[in-house]
Amino acid sequence: MNREDTTIVATATPGGTGAIAIVRLSGADAFSVAGRLTGLSPSDAPPKTLRRCSVRNEFGEILDAALAVFFPEPDSFTGEDVAEIHLHGNPVVVETVVRAACAAGAVPAEPGEFSRRAFHRGKMDLTQAEGLCDLIAARTEEAARSALRQMRGGIREEIVPLRERLLSLLTLQEAAIDFAEEDDVPAITGGQLQERVSEIAAKLDGFLRSYEAGHRYRDGATVVIAGVANVGKSRLLNRLAGEERAIVTETPGTTRDYLHADIPIGGVPVTLIDTAGLRETADPVEREGVRRSREIVATADLVLFVLDGSRPAAAADRSAYEEIASLPHLVLINKSDLAPAEEGNGFAGAGKRGVLRLSAKTGEGIENLVAAIAREVSPDEGAIRAQAPLTRARQRLAVEQALSALSRASVAAAEGLPLEFPAADVREAAGALAELLGEVAPEEVLDAIFGSFCIGK
Repeated sequence: MNREDTTIVATATPGGTGAIAIVRLSGADAFSVAGRLTGLSPSDAPPKTLRRCSVRNEFGEILDAALAVFFPEPDSFTGEDVAEIHLHGNPVVVETVVRAACAAGAVPAEPGEFSRRAFHRGKMDLTQAEGLCDLIAARTEEAARSALRQMRGGIREEIVPLRERLLSLLTLQEAAIDFAEEDDVPAITGGQLQERVSEIAAKLDGFLRSYEAGHRYRDGATVVIAGVANVGKSRLLNRLAGEERAIVTETPGTTRDYLHADIPIGGVPVTLIDTAGLRETADPVEREGVRRSREIVATADLVLFVLDGSRPAAAADRSAYEEIASLPHLVLINKSDLAPAEEGNGFAGAGKRGVLRLSAKTGEGIENLVAAIAREVSPDEGAIRAQAPLTRARQRLAVEQALSALSRASVAAAEGLPLEFPAADVREAAGALAELLGEVAPEEVLDAIFGSFCIGK
């Protein structure tokens, strides 16, 4: 039997103990399987109406007191008949009911299979499915809002009109090619083609720029605390995290591996990493920690380079700074609660974003630091509030492919090449946008996307 013809079942709520758990069924036999378990059918109540019932297994044994609800096709999440059984949230009870559903004819759902069926039945496009996945996994309020806009079709609303314009343009080109000898077929000049392509490309280019904001909401940012040993990096991590994540002592080299904390800053999920002091050491364990720290620093979105403001910067500080000078960074003069002896003069690398004085011990200047981090890693929410930004590399690559094809079409028109050349480029651009929406999508792409969903969604 084809997998699409089966009726699937899974828990649609998180695992563990809770007040309520939901078991979801979808497929042609969803109602009959639910009926065997609950004794109810859609005729017992209007659609989408909860009814009290007792859930029984194939032997008639009562498993739980529950509520059941039926969603007839096509007005359901998947577009198929869907039934849900609302149970008490005991994992043992839930698992027993799922087994009973399988005994009654259902099969266990695979990760993301409910959403994949919704996609195949036109209930959502691929960007909406990705938005749903991102909404479930969102770690900040802003990330959730961005994902919700995408789930509600924000990307589709932007892309469909542009693709329709490309198809209209392609129709004109193909008509001019196929009926070049006909007097009543309107011709399209090179200048007209360039103008139309340029208008569409400008809109796509603006949309492409939203990726910087969108992927930051989804993937977050990495902010690394770096510097030599014993300048207060671990204490700064603890202060920003609001808890004692790192050991703080006066002994240099306490942090021998990197430590991290996840905190929201400016609506972006930020992974804050405290690294081992950047210095040469004979200790093999600390040396390995320094090596790992250098790898992490090289890939950071922002580096917080910490200096001990109670003493003049030493050669070791300057040597460590050279390693991060070209990366986006803030120079932090720590220990402002002590007599100042260092102002950060001479630390002026290409990636420098500013100098801040603070005390990780007392908290002085921490608010200013958080605001500075937010300015560096947080997107301009106001600029994208009305649209759903691109959030994934797959989406970005599809738009880039469309832009590249349109660029070639414009060049071909400018050089006066036969219409067949720019027509092929316009066709490729339209195809790239179709891939973005999932209208054309290889199975391996769908496997990767829906495989990242939780079971039950």
